[in-house]
Amino acid sequence: MKPFCEIIVQMILPGIRALLAKELMDTHNLTQQQTATKLDVSQAAISQYRRELRGSRVKILQKDKEAITEIQSLAAKLASNEIDSVAALGEVCMICKIVRKQNLICSIHRSSMPSLKKCEMCKGPTCQ
Repeated sequence: MKPFCEIIVQMILPGIRALLAKELMDTHNLTQQQTATKLDVSQAAISQYRRELRGSRVKILQKDKEAITEIQSLAAKLASNEIDSVAALGEVCMICKIVRKQNLICSIHRSSMPSLKKCEMCKGPTCQ
């Protein structure tokens, strides 16, 4: 048994962090250290996101315009100090809900658990 939350923790959240890091550095010209501070992670983690050694599932997230828009919005708020890393947690949860609603994790989840051929958990009331 592998709950979809495990997929999110292993693959989706690192992808969100990787895209946030990329946006903060490329669009808002922050250094790796500044980005690490904003995301409350180490500079080494940012380096790994940058080199796609972590968060390699960003392509899944990039398929959804709504998720990308929210990631860009959160990066802008973090860059301008409009929001701190604690307040950003709620926005990361919102991005995660978008990903679940759009069924972006379903193919990953089904490949890790073939018995989930007819799973509708991400659409259910327990996930909203």
